[in-house]
Amino acid sequence: MPTDTELLRRYADEKSESAFGELVQRQVNLVYSIALRQCGGDAQLAEDVTQRVFTDLARKARQLSGYAVLGGWLYRSAQFAASDVVRAERRRRVREKEAQAMQEISRADAGDTNWQKLAPVLDQAIGELAARDRDAVVLRFFESRAFSEIGATLRLSEDAARMRVERALEKLRTALIRRGITSTTAALGTALASQAAAAAPAGVAASVTGAALAGAGVAAGVAAGGDLIATLMSMTKLQVGISGALAVASITGLALQARTNAALRDEVASLRQDSAAIATVQTENTSLARTAAEVADLRNDDAEFKRLSDESAVLQKRLQLAATPAPSGEVYDPAKLDQLPRAESRTRPQYPADMRKAGISGEVTVDFIVDRGGNVVNAFAARSSQREFEAAAVEAVSQWKFRPGTKGGRDVNTHMEVPIVFSMDRKEGTPGEATPKGGTK
Repeated sequence: MPTDTELLRRYADEKSESAFGELVQRQVNLVYSIALRQCGGDAQLAEDVTQRVFTDLARKARQLSGYAVLGGWLYRSAQFAASDVVRAERRRRVREKEAQAMQEISRADAGDTNWQKLAPVLDQAIGELAARDRDAVVLRFFESRAFSEIGATLRLSEDAARMRVERALEKLRTALIRRGITSTTAALGTALASQAAAAAPAGVAASVTGAALAGAGVAAGVAAGGDLIATLMSMTKLQVGISGALAVASITGLALQARTNAALRDEVASLRQDSAAIATVQTENTSLARTAAEVADLRNDDAEFKRLSDESAVLQKRLQLAATPAPSGEVYDPAKLDQLPRAESRTRPQYPADMRKAGISGEVTVDFIVDRGGNVVNAFAARSSQREFEAAAVEAVSQWKFRPGTKGGRDVNTHMEVPIVFSMDRKEGTPGEATPKGGTK
């Protein structure tokens, strides 16, 4: 039966999906069980982690095809992938809680506006607004128009109409503050939208329409009577009246024209300002989006480079271990010795700078042999809470010196195992006591 490594090599060389499928069938229970424990029993997250690990395995098939114990790599990869998934899930839940809290705050703000205090001074405050601001407030909150409709009415784009309403609402809030009524802009907008336009009682529209039409008829009759009286005036007075009417009409027309032109100039100036502001905002948004994308790409590249560097360091350590000649003679378990090895000098491990900066502690268990000369050989990291600590721990232990263990009055090779603790609360790299691994090699 082919080994896991042979199956992976077949997939890397021949793209054999059947070989990779058989490998997955062998190892899926291992990866899933690790993911399930790391994810706190969440089956869905465990499935995501399992999928990610085997996807990574397929992507690195050629690189890992020479790996002696593939299960060990899958074990560590499952731990790392589960850690990433759990952190992402935790961040997602935090964001959801923050969003829910913001919604509750918004609802609370909307209720803070006391309509009983606002109603008596609202119309007076709105009356102080400029015509274009007052129009925007009326269209949005009294007529419940959408921003697209407001834009069409005021000859603005939808975004410009939105900005016009927001500025008008802020000016209205400022006017109310002068009258002793404080509120947020959001709360004021909510109060206006829900309270400003009260429904008229049934039948009012019909009665108002009838009264208006009747009044128009009376006014028309009065005007007709006035025309009849004017017809009975003398010709001299008629001529004077005509001249005066022409003069009044001319002056009135000029005044109306001047007022209209001034209003149009103000509107054109406002439109130009709004267009310039929108163009500036759009340019800034585009620049920010491009910068954000570049930053994200750089962060991804940095993360990938660090991960590859870590994997390269692990592989180099393993190659060095494989190249180190095994000590001659039998290797004894400490329990079978007459005299245990005693450390004569211990080099303190260097705390990795990145882990110190991040405030991360950890522990590495280093497996090694003390040869008959008291030197440390074949040192490697058997277990670790954070693989970033492994290189520093192995490098330090490799420099230790021992008085060798003895058996039957002679120095012998001894198999040892020692935990190296990296803690921010203790001196960096404080070693623990050497503990026997059990059994002989």
